Amino acid sequence: MPVRVRFAATALLLCGIGSAQDAFEVASVKPSDPKEEYVQWLTYPGGRIVVANYTLTMLIEEAYGMSLYRIGRGPRWADEDVYSITAKAPAGSAAAAFIPATPNAAPPPELRAMMQTLLADRFGLKIHRETRELPVYALVVAKGGPKLKPSRDPAAAPRSAIRNGEIEAHNRDVPWLIAVLERHVERTILDRSGLTGTYDLDIKFDPRPLDAAAGVEASADSTWSWLNTALQTQLGLKLEATKGAVEVLVIDEAKKPSAN
Repeated sequence: MPVRVRFAATALLLCGIGSAQDAFEVASVKPSDPKEEYVQWLTYPGGRIVVANYTLTMLIEEAYGMSLYRIGRGPRWADEDVYSITAKAPAGSAAAAFIPATPNAAPPPELRAMMQTLLADRFGLKIHRETRELPVYALVVAKGGPKLKPSRDPAAAPRSAIRNGEIEAHNRDVPWLIAVLERHVERTILDRSGLTGTYDLDIKFDPRPLDAAAGVEASADSTWSWLNTALQTQLGLKLEATKGAVEVLVIDEAKKPSAN
């Protein structure tokens, strides 16, 4: 979950205020069906999105393109209650013209802006941005140099598969890899690798905690240890613990949405 830390600096930029151009034409928000098993955000041609089993914090993550670990804590229900959303952008808008390569493709900025407006309208969401001095990891090149393989076909569409204990990707860059790694280590990662190309990679690591034999639940620290070893031996990269200035989103106000 988001890390609670002391303040370092505050930016007076308030977020969550949308305009008519940034709003969905139609949108339905309701508690998720308990029988729904999948957690998913799907984007379809015509600017239509279908979301299932997302908490408010997860919706903020997607709407603002901000890692969960850079979103300050809101009310308890924001991390517990799950919602399903179906929405459609107005015909003729830039969002409606977007054609995703697959339903799992990341939404374009226009759809993210519409989701920000929806969160403000339906959840009464008010947030602001701050810069905080946080414990972070820096991704650097390990001793011996990088071992990443340059993309065989740089013109091909990027693709990837993330499995339990494996990250496979084709034609992906280091910022993409960092976004994936952040979900595993539950901490912001700064790119200090100096690598700017696109790569094909397949990294395997043991997803179990170091104390799995004792039946103790996995922790971010134990996952980091397994993953960092794999990064060094397979990709020639490593994560170094440090501190850095990180922009975070702070939830000032939120309320449970009313029924449609």
